[in-house]
Amino acid sequence: MKVNIRYIKDKDLFELQFVEPHLRSHILLNRQQLNQFRASLEKALIESKKNR
Repeated sequence: MKVNIRYIKDKDLFELQFVEPHLRSHILLNRQQLNQFRASLEKALIESKKNR
């Protein structure tokens, strides 16, 4: 899966793009939403490592 993050300066938004053969998704997030998403992703990664 390819993940791109681009900052849109004039709107102060971040565009996340997820691309793989059967999925293409664009998500616009403000800074607070992006930080919440990042924290959730980090938590999931840490918890999955504990379960190994």
